[in-house]
Amino acid sequence: MEYPRFDLKGQVALVTGAGRGIGRAAALALAKEGAHVVVTARTKSELDSLAAEIEKLGVQALAVDADVSREDDVDRLKELTHQAFGHVDILVNNVGVARRAPFLEHTVEDYDWMMNTNVRSMFLVTRAFLPRMVERKSGNVIIVSSQGGLHGYGSWAVYCASKFAQVGFAESLDKEMREHNIKVSVIAPGGVNTSLAFGMGRTPGDPKIAAMLEAESVAEAIVFAATQPEKSRILLIGMRPMSESS
Repeated sequence: MEYPRFDLKGQVALVTGAGRGIGRAAALALAKEGAHVVVTARTKSELDSLAAEIEKLGVQALAVDADVSREDDVDRLKELTHQAFGHVDILVNNVGVARRAPFLEHTVEDYDWMMNTNVRSMFLVTRAFLPRMVERKSGNVIIVSSQGGLHGYGSWAVYCASKFAQVGFAESLDKEMREHNIKVSVIAPGGVNTSLAFGMGRTPGDPKIAAMLEAESVAEAIVFAATQPEKSRILLIGMRPMSESS
């Protein structure tokens, strides 16, 4: 029996942190399903290149360079998106940063950087696009969190705090939005082979990084959440590379 997937053709998706890594892979995966895609990140050159690649797949793309932790940038993103497409069907809150360090080595600037990027941006972007989902009684909010949003790890205290906040936000939002026919999903991967994994002595080509999940695998999980049948919603997808034991 064929699995009854929801058809994304003609849907409008918005992906934050789309310039590279999971965001880029998710934007392309959604475009391959037939969705028009709004991509946003801070680096315009990366977005323009991605938008051109998306359009080669036969769908429309809108690239908006923005810092989505800033309210004025999110307002501009909303205005441009609504001008181009009128609404968003699938919102992928993906933008994220991390710094691994013992807790006492973290600065207030580290804390603000991770909390603003990982949590404030999610709040601002969701608040911007959720009202039209509620009006339309349709929508899908997908939050890319982390295994660090489900478990605390040494030297990751601030990052884990930001990711736990995302999971709590999603659980609460799901309870509010289900009556409006809006689905809320969390994707929680372990280590992913992207630039976010670099640092603390790890560099491109490091065997430990090479053994991590690929961004495309996480993107497929995002598509899986977005293509659930009408009566089904995915609350949480936890992912771990085979190289990670716990």
